[in-house]
Amino acid sequence: MKKTAITLILLAAVVGLVYWIGSMLATPIQFEKHFSDRSNAVIEKEEYIIKLVQSYRDSHPEKKFTTNWDELIDFALNGTMEYRSQIYDENNLKNAEILAELRKDPNWKNERVVRVAARDTIFDDDFGVCRLSEEQIRHLRYIPFTNNTEEFELDTATYESGSYRTHLIRCHAPFVKFIDVETYNQEFWNEINDRFNYFINHSEANEDMKKMKADGLKTTITKSPKYMIGDAHPIPMDIEFFGISFGSLEEPTNEAGSWGGMSN
Repeated sequence: MKKTAITLILLAAVVGLVYWIGSMLATPIQFEKHFSDRSNAVIEKEEYIIKLVQSYRDSHPEKKFTTNWDELIDFALNGTMEYRSQIYDENNLKNAEILAELRKDPNWKNERVVRVAARDTIFDDDFGVCRLSEEQIRHLRYIPFTNNTEEFELDTATYESGSYRTHLIRCHAPFVKFIDVETYNQEFWNEINDRFNYFINHSEANEDMKKMKADGLKTTITKSPKYMIGDAHPIPMDIEFFGISFGSLEEPTNEAGSWGGMSN
Protein backbone atom coordinates (compact mmCIF):
# COMPACT_ATOMS: atom_id res chain seq x y z
CA MET A 1 0.00 0.00 0.00
CA LYS A 2 2.83 2.33 0.90
CA LYS A 3 4.59 1.59 -2.39
CA THR A 4 1.39 2.31 -4.31
CA ALA A 5 1.02 5.71 -2.62
CA ILE A 6 4.63 6.63 -3.39
CA THR A 7 4.17 5.50 -6.98
CA LEU A 8 1.06 7.62 -7.34
CA ILE A 9 2.84 10.65 -5.88
CA LEU A 10 5.80 10.18 -8.23
CA LEU A 11 3.47 9.72 -11.18
CA ALA A 12 1.60 12.91 -10.30
CA ALA A 13 4.92 14.75 -9.97
CA VAL A 14 6.04 13.52 -13.39
CA VAL A 15 2.74 14.53 -14.97
CA GLY A 16 3.00 17.95 -13.34
CA LEU A 17 6.60 18.36 -14.53
CA VAL A 18 5.68 17.37 -18.08
CA TYR A 19 2.74 19.80 -18.04
CA TRP A 20 5.00 22.59 -16.69
CA ILE A 21 7.67 21.99 -19.33
CA GLY A 22 4.99 21.81 -22.04
CA SER A 23 3.45 25.11 -20.97
CA MET A 24 6.89 26.75 -20.93
CA LEU A 25 7.49 25.60 -24.50
CA ALA A 26 3.96 26.41 -25.67
CA THR A 27 3.91 30.05 -24.56
CA PRO A 28 6.82 31.27 -26.76
CA ILE A 29 5.31 29.41 -29.73
CA GLN A 30 1.91 31.00 -29.05
CA PHE A 31 3.53 34.42 -28.75
CA GLU A 32 5.41 33.99 -32.02
CA LYS A 33 2.13 33.29 -33.83
CA HIS A 34 0.35 36.10 -31.96
CA PHE A 35 3.13 38.56 -32.83
CA SER A 36 3.25 37.47 -36.48
CA ASP A 37 -0.52 37.51 -37.01
CA ARG A 38 -1.00 40.95 -35.50
CA SER A 39 2.02 42.44 -37.28
CA ASN A 40 0.75 41.10 -40.61
CA ALA A 41 -2.67 42.66 -39.97
CA VAL A 42 -0.95 46.03 -39.50
CA ILE A 43 1.17 45.56 -42.63
CA GLU A 44 -1.92 44.68 -44.68
CA LYS A 45 -3.12 48.24 -44.18
CA GLU A 46 0.11 49.52 -45.74
CA GLU A 47 -1.16 49.25 -49.32
CA TYR A 48 -4.24 51.36 -48.60
CA ILE A 49 -2.53 53.95 -46.40
CA ILE A 50 0.28 54.51 -48.91
CA LYS A 51 -2.16 55.02 -51.77
CA LEU A 52 -4.31 57.35 -49.69
CA VAL A 53 -1.58 59.67 -48.42
CA GLN A 54 0.16 59.83 -51.80
CA SER A 55 -3.07 60.45 -53.70
CA TYR A 56 -3.92 63.26 -51.28
CA ARG A 57 -0.47 64.78 -51.86
CA ASP A 58 -0.69 64.47 -55.65
CA SER A 59 -4.13 66.09 -55.74
CA HIS A 60 -2.88 69.29 -54.10
CA PRO A 61 -0.83 71.94 -55.96
CA GLU A 62 1.75 72.28 -53.16
CA LYS A 63 2.43 68.49 -53.27
CA LYS A 64 2.62 68.23 -49.49
CA PHE A 65 1.58 65.37 -47.26
CA THR A 66 -0.85 65.88 -44.39
CA THR A 67 -0.85 64.33 -40.91
CA ASN A 68 -4.54 65.14 -40.41
CA TRP A 69 -6.53 61.91 -40.56
CA ASP A 70 -9.83 63.81 -40.83
CA GLU A 71 -8.61 65.44 -44.04
CA LEU A 72 -7.37 62.13 -45.42
CA ILE A 73 -10.61 60.28 -44.72
CA ASP A 74 -12.72 63.13 -46.11
CA PHE A 75 -10.59 63.12 -49.27
CA ALA A 76 -10.96 59.34 -49.60
CA LEU A 77 -14.75 59.51 -49.29
CA ASN A 78 -15.59 62.81 -50.99
CA GLY A 79 -12.52 64.04 -52.88
CA THR A 80 -11.71 63.82 -56.57
CA MET A 81 -8.54 63.13 -58.53
CA GLU A 82 -7.55 64.73 -61.80
CA TYR A 83 -6.05 62.85 -64.73
CA ARG A 84 -4.61 64.55 -67.83
CA SER A 85 -3.90 63.02 -71.19
CA GLN A 86 -3.33 64.12 -74.80
CA ILE A 87 -6.33 64.32 -77.13
CA TYR A 88 -4.08 63.64 -80.12
CA ASP A 89 -0.80 61.77 -79.92
CA GLU A 90 1.80 64.37 -80.87
CA ASN A 91 4.31 61.67 -81.79
CA ASN A 92 1.98 60.41 -84.50
CA LEU A 93 2.81 62.28 -87.72
CA LYS A 94 -0.71 61.65 -89.03
CA ASN A 95 -1.97 64.13 -86.42
CA ALA A 96 0.35 66.99 -87.45
CA GLU A 97 -2.11 68.68 -89.83
CA ILE A 98 -4.98 68.31 -87.39
CA LEU A 99 -2.96 69.81 -84.55
CA ALA A 100 -1.71 72.68 -86.73
CA GLU A 101 -5.31 73.58 -87.60
CA LEU A 102 -6.60 73.32 -84.02
CA ARG A 103 -3.75 75.47 -82.66
CA LYS A 104 -4.92 78.41 -84.72
CA ASP A 105 -7.21 78.91 -81.74
CA PRO A 106 -4.83 80.27 -79.05
CA ASN A 107 -7.08 78.95 -76.29
CA TRP A 108 -7.05 75.36 -77.54
CA LYS A 109 -4.90 72.82 -75.71
CA ASN A 110 -4.09 69.28 -76.71
CA GLU A 111 -5.18 68.09 -73.31
CA ARG A 112 -8.04 66.04 -71.94
CA VAL A 113 -8.83 66.51 -68.24
CA VAL A 114 -10.88 63.94 -66.40
CA ARG A 115 -11.90 64.07 -62.73
CA VAL A 116 -12.89 60.89 -60.93
CA ALA A 117 -14.01 60.11 -57.39
CA ALA A 118 -10.96 59.45 -55.21
CA ARG A 119 -12.42 56.35 -53.55
CA ASP A 120 -13.06 54.76 -56.96
CA THR A 121 -9.43 55.00 -58.02
CA ILE A 122 -7.40 54.79 -54.79
CA PHE A 123 -8.85 51.52 -53.56
CA ASP A 124 -10.06 49.94 -56.81
CA ASP A 125 -9.39 46.35 -57.82
CA ASP A 126 -8.45 45.03 -61.27
CA PHE A 127 -12.04 45.56 -62.39
CA GLY A 128 -12.25 49.17 -61.17
CA VAL A 129 -14.42 48.33 -58.17
CA CYS A 130 -13.65 49.89 -54.77
CA ARG A 131 -12.41 47.14 -52.45
CA LEU A 132 -13.25 48.98 -49.23
CA SER A 133 -16.62 49.86 -47.75
CA GLU A 134 -17.24 53.33 -46.30
CA GLU A 135 -16.79 51.93 -42.81
CA GLN A 136 -13.47 50.32 -43.74
CA ILE A 137 -12.25 53.59 -45.22
CA ARG A 138 -13.24 55.48 -42.07
CA HIS A 139 -11.34 52.91 -39.98
CA LEU A 140 -8.10 53.06 -42.00
CA ARG A 141 -6.77 55.49 -39.43
CA TYR A 142 -6.94 52.94 -36.62
CA ILE A 143 -4.25 50.40 -35.74
CA PRO A 144 -5.70 46.85 -35.78
CA PHE A 145 -6.52 45.22 -32.42
CA THR A 146 -6.97 48.55 -30.61
CA ASN A 147 -10.80 48.65 -30.69
CA ASN A 148 -10.56 51.71 -32.95
CA THR A 149 -8.97 53.81 -30.21
CA GLU A 150 -5.35 54.11 -31.41
CA GLU A 151 -4.46 55.81 -34.69
CA PHE A 152 -1.47 55.23 -36.96
CA GLU A 153 1.02 57.99 -36.16
CA LEU A 154 1.68 60.32 -39.10
CA ASP A 155 4.72 62.63 -39.15
CA THR A 156 5.97 64.79 -42.00
CA ALA A 157 9.26 66.46 -42.76
CA THR A 158 11.06 68.28 -45.56
CA TYR A 159 14.15 66.64 -47.03
CA GLU A 160 16.79 68.86 -48.60
CA SER A 161 20.03 67.93 -50.32
CA GLY A 162 21.71 70.75 -52.21
CA SER A 163 19.07 72.25 -54.48
CA TYR A 164 16.86 69.17 -54.18
CA ARG A 165 13.88 69.47 -51.85
CA THR A 166 10.97 67.15 -51.23
CA HIS A 167 8.36 66.33 -48.60
CA LEU A 168 8.40 63.06 -46.68
CA ILE A 169 6.01 61.16 -44.46
CA ARG A 170 6.34 58.41 -41.86
CA CYS A 171 3.42 56.24 -40.74
CA HIS A 172 4.11 54.30 -37.55
CA ALA A 173 2.31 51.72 -35.40
CA PRO A 174 4.10 50.96 -32.09
CA PHE A 175 4.16 47.29 -31.09
CA VAL A 176 3.00 48.19 -27.60
CA LYS A 177 -0.28 49.48 -29.10
CA PHE A 178 -1.35 46.25 -30.82
CA ILE A 179 0.51 43.39 -29.09
CA ASP A 180 -1.08 41.80 -26.00
CA VAL A 181 1.65 42.80 -23.55
CA GLU A 182 -0.32 41.60 -20.53
CA THR A 183 -0.67 37.99 -21.65
CA TYR A 184 2.82 37.86 -23.17
CA ASN A 185 4.69 40.31 -20.97
CA GLN A 186 8.01 38.44 -20.68
CA GLU A 187 7.93 37.30 -24.31
CA PHE A 188 7.20 40.85 -25.47
CA TRP A 189 10.15 42.27 -23.57
CA ASN A 190 12.41 39.51 -24.88
CA GLU A 191 11.36 40.44 -28.42
CA ILE A 192 11.92 44.16 -27.88
CA ASN A 193 15.27 43.52 -26.22
CA ASP A 194 16.39 41.45 -29.23
CA ARG A 195 15.32 44.24 -31.58
CA PHE A 196 17.07 46.84 -29.43
CA ASN A 197 20.33 44.89 -29.48
CA TYR A 198 20.08 44.30 -33.22
CA PHE A 199 19.44 48.01 -33.82
CA ILE A 200 22.36 49.09 -31.65
CA ASN A 201 24.75 46.53 -33.11
CA HIS A 202 23.91 47.54 -36.67
CA SER A 203 23.98 51.29 -36.16
CA GLU A 204 26.84 53.72 -36.37
CA ALA A 205 28.85 53.46 -33.15
CA ASN A 206 28.57 57.11 -32.05
CA GLU A 207 28.70 58.14 -28.41
CA ASP A 208 24.94 57.92 -27.89
CA MET A 209 24.86 54.41 -29.33
CA LYS A 210 27.68 53.33 -27.03
CA LYS A 211 25.82 54.78 -24.03
CA MET A 212 22.56 53.09 -25.03
CA LYS A 213 24.31 49.74 -25.37
CA ALA A 214 25.91 50.18 -21.95
CA ASP A 215 22.63 51.29 -20.35
CA GLY A 216 20.56 48.45 -21.80
CA LEU A 217 17.01 48.57 -23.12
CA LYS A 218 14.92 49.54 -20.09
CA THR A 219 17.26 52.30 -18.92
CA THR A 220 17.54 53.68 -22.45
CA ILE A 221 13.80 53.91 -23.13
CA THR A 222 13.03 55.46 -19.73
CA LYS A 223 15.93 57.94 -19.78
CA SER A 224 15.07 61.62 -19.43
CA PRO A 225 15.82 63.50 -21.59
CA LYS A 226 15.42 60.70 -24.11
CA TYR A 227 18.05 59.53 -26.53
CA MET A 228 17.18 60.69 -30.06
CA ILE A 229 17.57 58.58 -33.21
CA GLY A 230 18.28 60.17 -36.60
CA ASP A 231 20.14 63.26 -37.74
CA ALA A 232 17.79 65.30 -39.91
CA HIS A 233 14.57 64.59 -38.02
CA PRO A 234 15.36 62.81 -34.72
CA ILE A 235 12.89 60.33 -33.21
CA PRO A 236 12.92 59.57 -29.45
CA MET A 237 14.20 56.14 -28.43
CA ASP A 238 11.32 55.08 -26.19
CA ILE A 239 9.09 52.01 -26.04
CA GLU A 240 6.96 53.37 -28.92
CA PHE A 241 10.04 53.61 -31.15
CA PHE A 242 9.71 49.87 -31.70
CA GLY A 243 6.97 49.04 -34.18
CA ILE A 244 6.07 48.90 -37.85
CA SER A 245 6.81 51.96 -39.98
CA PHE A 246 5.95 52.91 -43.54
CA GLY A 247 8.18 55.59 -44.98
CA SER A 248 11.06 57.57 -43.52
CA LEU A 249 11.79 61.11 -42.35
CA GLU A 250 15.51 60.71 -42.99
CA GLU A 251 15.70 59.49 -46.60
CA PRO A 252 13.53 60.40 -49.63
CA THR A 253 12.60 56.77 -50.26
CA ASN A 254 8.86 57.38 -50.17
CA GLU A 255 8.75 60.23 -52.72
CA ALA A 256 8.48 57.82 -55.66
CA GLY A 257 6.18 55.48 -53.85
CA SER A 258 8.84 53.01 -52.80
CA TRP A 259 7.62 52.70 -49.24
CA GLY A 260 8.49 49.58 -47.35
CA GLY A 261 6.96 48.04 -44.27
CA MET A 262 9.74 48.30 -41.73
CA SER A 263 9.99 46.89 -38.23
CA ASN A 264 12.17 48.63 -35.68
